[in-house]
Amino acid sequence: MTKGLSKGLSILALALAISGCVDSEQANNEGEQRMPNEIEQEQSVDPAADANRGARLAELDNQIRTMVGIARADSFDQCRLTAVGKRACGGPEYYIAYSTKVTDEKALQKLVNEYTQLRIEHINATQEMSTCEVIPEPQLSLENGVCRAVAHSTM
Repeated sequence: MTKGLSKGLSILALALAISGCVDSEQANNEGEQRMPNEIEQEQSVDPAADANRGARLAELDNQIRTMVGIARADSFDQCRLTAVGKRACGGPEYYIAYSTKVTDEKALQKLVNEYTQLRIEHINATQEMSTCEVIPEPQLSLENGVCRAVAHSTM
């Protein structure tokens, strides 16, 4: 019995030794999964830079929403829609309706562009993942003198 157990353990040890001889770079290139701590070490996210970027994103988001304010308009042709930000799988984070009557379009677009660029940098730096949901572009409407982004009705 001891001889059979010894032989079995020897075969098991040999199998483990052979399976452990794969070059890790080759295994990673062939789609093998890496351990979470290996992934974290490769990403090496700078927490200070990430915090600064997060603070600037929050500040820009606030500036965009403040600039748009209540999108008052006299007619529908003063209503506009812009896509803001970037999601990890593509597409904008959100859409916002604004009015050319009360909003400086060039200044707004400058803020939106900076915000979107920072989101892209954040996604790349952190390798952010998402559920890849698509946010459909809403329709514009003018309700009681205010431009609004209205979700498409589903039937």
